[in-house]
Parts: sequence; structure tokens; C-alpha cells
Amino acid sequence: MRVTSARSRWVWAAAGAAAVTMLTTTVLLGPTMRPGTATSHWDAPATTRDKQVDATDLYAFTSPERQDTVTIVANYIPFQAPNKPYQFDTKARYEVHIDNTGTGRAAVTYRWTFANKGLPVPSLVRAREHQAGPLDSLVEQSYTLTRLRGGTSETLVRDGYVAPADMGSLATPDYPALRRKAVRDLPGGGRVFTGTAADPFYSDNHAVSLLRFGLPFFPVKSGVPLNVSSLALQIPKSELALGGDRRANPVIGVWTTASRKSSGVLGSGSADFRQVSRLGNPNFNEVIIPLKERDRFNTLRPDGDESGGLVVPSTLDPDQAKVVAKQAKVAAPTAPRKDLEEIYLTGLTTRGDGPINRDLNSHLLNRDVSRIARTEELRLNMSTPVAAEPDKYGLLNGDLQGYPNGRRLIDDVVTVNLRMLLGEPAGPGAPGIVAEDNPAFLLKPITGSFPYLALPVTAG
Repeated sequence: MRVTSARSRWVWAAAGAAAVTMLTTTVLLGPTMRPGTATSHWDAPATTRDKQVDATDLYAFTSPERQDTVTIVANYIPFQAPNKPYQFDTKARYEVHIDNTGTGRAAVTYRWTFANKGLPVPSLVRAREHQAGPLDSLVEQSYTLTRLRGGTSETLVRDGYVAPADMGSLATPDYPALRRKAVRDLPGGGRVFTGTAADPFYSDNHAVSLLRFGLPFFPVKSGVPLNVSSLALQIPKSELALGGDRRANPVIGVWTTASRKSSGVLGSGSADFRQVSRLGNPNFNEVIIPLKERDRFNTLRPDGDESGGLVVPSTLDPDQAKVVAKQAKVAAPTAPRKDLEEIYLTGLTTRGDGPINRDLNSHLLNRDVSRIARTEELRLNMSTPVAAEPDKYGLLNGDLQGYPNGRRLIDDVVTVNLRMLLGEPAGPGAPGIVAEDNPAFLLKPITGSFPYLALPVTAG
């Protein structure tokens, strides 16, 4: 699908861009949604059971209407039913990390912590008979946003407003006003949004089922209305670039983590907090990492990927490639998969030894970087121009601004990852494995300005 008008080239309003991730409509038949029915939304056993710290998707792209900034969106708490309240964990830290050196170490980290604000909101209590769950789920939340860089921390927002779910006119009248209230200006020209939004995940059933399970499922013709809890930033590129020079050092790596305050939780972190969730590239954990290691991957930091004995060998020889290739009736690319190493661990550059001969999003393209480590991050070249006609298949269809060069809300990352697993763009792959006119899980249009996310889906 292509769009041509000035506004629709980003908004995709004709098709909409709120998306959901169910593989089949059978999940609608009962109150409990089962593991294994989505893409990044349930990527490891532990986070499947611990919804509040489950990162669903991560996006990073040049802001189309403020092109001197980058927008980053980290979504958590998957499969939120319409008209139901969900809360961030007040005992967790949610963080977005920026690596501008290619070492896997965060040069800048943005940290959210949450608090419940006293008594339940009166309007929500009046609507209590329509809600499920404990009364404390109806309590408003606030957040503190802290920036960590250069060994120092700075509080950017105190007592920030968290936009709740839209629970109808009785409980949340004039919901667009609540969305506007949740968008805050930051020192230095940035912005932040925190709260509920329609799940913007974009793909189709055929691609999801092939990538996850190596099995062809019947196509789903319409979406399933679900929401997520979003952490969104719009940050000047100069704040993210190495040395503050976005022209000389345009490439950054991005990932999001959640860490829980518990002495009994395993993982990296301080004595008080342990990392329990990690997300960079979409689908990486559940497609590249073996099932028995996925919980461990969620506890690892990128700066340990090269020496850790898990991330690099799993990328060079992923079992799922053979499963998918069999279903696609094509030959699986032979290991070692240096193409996947480029895509996921180093970024694309002609200065490496990978088979994809293109300078796109490796940290080696930064003037002040001479050596990098193999680390799993979502890499973005901030100097890539905003596409006049964005293509949902990104790089594979010649749109250099699309995934895997960052990720936009309109990118069909499941299909792109599926095709890359089968060898594109280094080789012929299987570009016709998913028809380009297949229906996508789209329900509501994203917006044309920050935070771009559609308003929450409501029932009725």
C-alpha cells in the first residue's frame, strides 16, 4: 500500500493504523487469552505471566512534522480490553535507552516511575459496576520522568499525568482533553506522553502465524480492538547524538527495559532493581532466541550480547528460519547468517563483512566511532530523509526510512522479519510469501502529530 497526499503519507488515514495482534478470532471466545496468540506481545514465559512489565512493541522514527526530533514509543501491558482500566507497576522502573557509540551501553536513559494518587477517581467509582478487577485499579496514576546521562540524573517531569483508558462518557467525559493533558513539554524542546492508546501494531494473520509458528493460518479479515499502555518521547536529535552532533553522528541504537524492585527477582541491575523485560527489534526474542532462553534474554543488557554466548550464536543460526523455509517451500539460507547479524546486531554498513552491501544504520557511520560491538538494538539513522511515499515493507521495498532503519507505526515488521529470515535483502528470499494486498489488523487511524498513537479503542 502506498499513499501520496501530504497528510496521508504519514497518517494512512484511509486504512487506519491502530492494529492488534491476535492470530485467530478464537481468542474472542473466552475471557482468558492464551499465550502464543500474538507477536512481540508475549515473547517469554515469565513476562506472559507478568503483564505489567511485558513490553509489546518499540518504535523509533524521525518525527514527520518536527524533523529535528526523534519520536520513540515503548508500549507495555498487552491485550488490554476496551473500557477497562490498567495500571503501570508502582514497584517497577520503565526505561528507554539510547546507545550512540555502538558499544551496547546507554549514553542516555529516560526512566519512568509511577505512583498511585490517593483515592479512586469519583467518576470512575460511579462507573464501578461496569468495571472488572479490584477497586485500586480505578486509582489515577502519576509519574516521574528522569533523564540519566554522563553519570548524572535530572528530573524532567514530576507528578506527570497518566492518561487512563477511555471508559465511556460517564467515567471519562471529553476523553480527547485527557489525551491533551497527558502531553507535556520537556526542557530543551522535547515532549512526553504517558497513558493508554490503541495498540498500533501493524501486520496480518498470515505473516504472524508463519513467523511465530511456521504454520499457515487462515486470514483474519478484521482487527480485534485492544489497547496498550504507552511511553512516548519526542526528543531533539542533538540530545541523542554522540557529542550532540546529529549530522556527524546520526546513528543511534534504542531499546526499552522494565526492572522490578524485588530482592528475589533475577537479572541485571542495581541491588534494588532487577531487569525483567527487554525489547529492541520486534520479534527478536520469540523468533531468534530459543524458547528455554527467552526469560534469560529479558534479563540481559546489550553490552553483554557479544560475549554472553546466547545472542550472537542464536542470530547466526536461528532454528525458526528452517521451520519457516519449509512452509514457504524455499531453501533456508545456510548458517552462519551474517545477513541477520548485520540486521540485528551491527546495523548495515559497507565497512563490515556482511552480505548486505549498503550504508544505512550502523554506528560505524558515525564520524566519532571507529569500533563497535555486536549488540541487539533497534538502530536508527536520524539523517535518513522522511519518505515522501512510505512503504509498509520498508527497506525490502526500497523505503530506506522504514524498518529495520528504526521502526514507524505503519511498518509491517512481522512480514519484513519473515522475509529477512528467509534471506532478504541479501538474497532472493521469498518476497511473495505474504501478498501485499493482504488485510492488516487495522482499526483506528493514528494521528498526524505527537504522540501519533490513536485514542484508546472503546466498546460500543
